[in-house]
Amino acid sequence: MTELLARLQDVLPAVREREAQEPEAYPARTIADLYAIGLPLAPFSVGLGGMDGSLRDSVVATETLASASPAAALLICMPLGPAGFVVAGAAAAPAAHRAACAAQVEQVAADYRAGRIYAACNSEKGAGGSLAATQTMARREGDGFRLTGEKILASFGGHASRFFSPAKVSPDDLPGAGIVEVFFVKTDAPGVEILADWDGFGMRPTESQTVRYRDAPVESLIGFPDFLAVVQPIPYAFCLFAAISLGCARGLLRALGVPAPRSPALRLRLSEALMRYEAMRAYLLETADGWRPAAGPAYAARVTRAKTYVTQESTRLCAELFALSGGRHYRRTSPVARLLADSFAGTALRPPLPLALDVLMESFTLEESAPA
Repeated sequence: MTELLARLQDVLPAVREREAQEPEAYPARTIADLYAIGLPLAPFSVGLGGMDGSLRDSVVATETLASASPAAALLICMPLGPAGFVVAGAAAAPAAHRAACAAQVEQVAADYRAGRIYAACNSEKGAGGSLAATQTMARREGDGFRLTGEKILASFGGHASRFFSPAKVSPDDLPGAGIVEVFFVKTDAPGVEILADWDGFGMRPTESQTVRYRDAPVESLIGFPDFLAVVQPIPYAFCLFAAISLGCARGLLRALGVPAPRSPALRLRLSEALMRYEAMRAYLLETADGWRPAAGPAYAARVTRAKTYVTQESTRLCAELFALSGGRHYRRTSPVARLLADSFAGTALRPPLPLALDVLMESFTLEESAPA
């Protein structure tokens, strides 16, 4: 991963330049560069073109990229997430499903090597970010399934090759199914309609469109029945999302602190901000170090706390740094202003803060709060 991070540092100047020139355009060249250096493949084994990267590695790469382009970081989390999911699924699969999971890992890695983009198509209106509130339905047809429902915030929109989407399944159609299963769907499959309605505050280049499934055929089930409950992959994605907000704070610190300002008072304020940033980063990296498939409820609660704290505090720090930045940045096209807007957008959308606070309240015990 050291080599990958060095390659990422090499492409960051071009990422920043494109961000400045076209701040609201889908970053096609940046995504192509990130695929070229192998970032989406990082969680896969070396034999499949990856780097055996850990979640910590992916968090560091995501934060680094987010300091230059939060939207590109959010986009690259989309293929990074399912890469981590399928690798974890193969590691935790029951014996009856191990061969199929290993084959799925090989297929997804091959798609990534070919430059195909996998993206999340999960959220639904009124669900509040809760997978259990999913209304999309999957019905069996022959050897496969078809999905019907509407999703929002499908990052990449029509630029994606595959969506991964949760849907409710009848146990009669899939014995052993959980409340919700997750499926891969080709974006050009019949019955898939990708709208062009995204006009978000911050993160505008992510093309996070509404998607409608009308009896759309799925390509495959992710993993095996009850995958989400057995593998418990959601904390993997939460750590990646928290890294985006952290990267916004890092980007603002860089913008205001390099070169170091002459004012002693401003240098003191930036030193305090740096300490806060370093503390948040240490918390997130320590949490990511604890990742493993089927880690259990205590780890899931730890990740929810870390994700909530880091995103809240990063956004607060971004706002305070913006206030220090002076009138020259008080314009919509300023890189500093865009970092501020992106930090707010990320906190609001991935997933909603009220859901996180509800989960924290329900899962709180002092035993779970203690360090491992």
